[in-house]
Amino acid sequence: MFSDTQALCIIKKTKLLNIETYKTELFPDLIERIWIAENTEKEVELMIPPNQYVNLIFALNNSTYKRDNIIIKAPQIEGISIKNTVLTYPAGTKLLGVRFFAFGLYPFIQIQGKRLINNSLNYPLEGEKMKDIPDYSVGDSNTELIQKIYDFLSNLFCGKSYAAISQVMDFYKQFRWNDETYSIENYCKKTETNYTTLNRNFTKIVGITPKKFERLLKFRKSLCSLIDSKDNLT
Repeated sequence: MFSDTQALCIIKKTKLLNIETYKTELFPDLIERIWIAENTEKEVELMIPPNQYVNLIFALNNSTYKRDNIIIKAPQIEGISIKNTVLTYPAGTKLLGVRFFAFGLYPFIQIQGKRLINNSLNYPLEGEKMKDIPDYSVGDSNTELIQKIYDFLSNLFCGKSYAAISQVMDFYKQFRWNDETYSIENYCKKTETNYTTLNRNFTKIVGITPKKFERLLKFRKSLCSLIDSKDNLT
């Protein structure tokens, strides 16, 4: 949901959202971070650039928010995006979110990636039961909320689905940490991977081809480098 640095959000109103982020102690290879956002002031509108993360979001205390002018009330699964997204938070909004790597949701909720691209789905999906959603209380501390998320995800985790994403996880690590000259051809040769198989796994789990995902990763890395530098963004 939120970008690698808060500066990546373009603030449309005068007040900032209060955002607390936490590195996960559970499933660190699947979850990038857990975040809690609260707006106690005037309405805030943010523009989020394209990103390679998937978010599971719970609006707490009967609060709501808007995604591209659509009012959100139910728990949401927000997929990766290849376009800008506008999020609006009224005063009183409080959200709890789990930010997954692009492949990280699959061991918990097996949704085909193409259903999530530039999209947000209500959770629970068909066949899921609302009682599986943690019961949030107004008085819960952030620590208690995070523990409920850990319990919730532990109950959903599927080892077989985790094994299925190993190739995608490896691909992500290679392109996240190697320099810009590293290519898919390099990766396939180094790992003796058939591109057709790689493409099939990406389409099923992430929702886009490896080539599109590679470009998205490089875009985000370049954008974060610009934000962290003193160069003129124009």
